[in-house]
Amino acid sequence: MNRLHHFLFAKTQYNIQSPFMYDLYENVLAPKLDKPTMARMGIGRRDRYGQLRYKLADHYGATETGAEPTLDGADTVLATRNDGLIGMVRQPHGNRSSEEQWSRLVKEHEVTLSVDLYDIGLVFTSKRLSKQHILFREFL
Repeated sequence: MNRLHHFLFAKTQYNIQSPFMYDLYENVLAPKLDKPTMARMGIGRRDRYGQLRYKLADHYGATETGAEPTLDGADTVLATRNDGLIGMVRQPHGNRSSEEQWSRLVKEHEVTLSVDLYDIGLVFTSKRLSKQHILFREFL
């Protein structure tokens, strides 16, 4: 999938129907981190992956775990308070092999929601969510 295809078919904040996705956008994707927080956490201004990891952990009360067998292929796995997992993938469309790995991860039975931000991929294993894959355009 190339960036133009993603841009044309991705949803924006105005297309959000799911309450979970709306909460994710409003409380994690849209807010910007302030400079003191980024300095305290050692996150650079251009480190979108680090900023998102911090905001996900903060919003969902998640802690970083080692790679879980169900999320094989995720670069970072966060365990949430409600026993769900959040997997983060850096550059899911970086090359053919990373696209294949991202595609396998999205199709996993345990993964209920996947959010493709093009530069970063997110997968959620919460039992409260229905299985869906969302291409999302606007981020940070």
